[in-house]
Amino acid sequence: MKSFLRAAAVAAPLTLALGAVAAPAQASPQAPATATEAPAPGVPTFDFAKDCPPLPAGIDPTLGLCMQMVVTGGSMKLGGLSQTITQPMRITVQSVQADSSSNSEFTSVTLTGKPMTVPGGVLGLLGLNVPGLDDLPFNKVQVQPKYTGGFSFNLPNAGLEMKIKIINDAVGKGCSIGSRKDPLKLNLGVDLGQISVVDEGDPADPFSHPPILHTPAADNTFAVPKTDGCGLFGPVIDWKAGLPSASGNNAASFDTYLALAPYAPWPTASVQRKAAQDPIQQLRNLHISG
Repeated sequence: MKSFLRAAAVAAPLTLALGAVAAPAQASPQAPATATEAPAPGVPTFDFAKDCPPLPAGIDPTLGLCMQMVVTGGSMKLGGLSQTITQPMRITVQSVQADSSSNSEFTSVTLTGKPMTVPGGVLGLLGLNVPGLDDLPFNKVQVQPKYTGGFSFNLPNAGLEMKIKIINDAVGKGCSIGSRKDPLKLNLGVDLGQISVVDEGDPADPFSHPPILHTPAADNTFAVPKTDGCGLFGPVIDWKAGLPSASGNNAASFDTYLALAPYAPWPTASVQRKAAQDPIQQLRNLHISG
């Protein structure tokens, strides 16, 4: 029974890691919005000087771009599990162009986010919600998203591949939902009609003061693979979570903030200046592959 309790704890975590807004439907493209939102306390900070990696040697800074996407809240349904997100997830992407007319290719992608504690831990998973026991050894369960190597950005869709690390005293350090070889492959639909500008930024110095946009994103087509590296607990986790879970049984909806800027301001020819000052159009024109 003790082993079962420890193993069962790992099933709940998977839903926490990705998250955003519950029971999503696939987003459909619409005409871009032009509204500007008033900055709110929940808007994340963007420090490109700190968070964006240096460009590879020999790259024209005007052809190098840094973009950050921060999922600030919501929920996911993975198989038979649903959970609200409690910690933001930040994706930082560096991309470069061969020339001004070429699409971008990413040179660096990182995904960071603090581990998220599953309320109630093992006991909560079993329906025994006892306050104050979330941090009890072997009862505590956390999850953490990890990037596995696949990314694309071509609105109205953005692709991201990840696994979900499961943190529990009983399962060891290598346990996760999915793996580098068999990741969760999200293909997030962005509703272009709901993109809004939170901060227009400074076109003269966008890297220090990038434009910030706010948009929902959703996917209800991805599949969820089974666990990897969980040893004897793997079958129990898979059983409890209903894994693997085929496309159509899972859903994700994300409340997302985006910021993007070249490493150096674009030339100030009138057409380029106008494009640089329109963050939504800039985002629509961005195409990143790997």
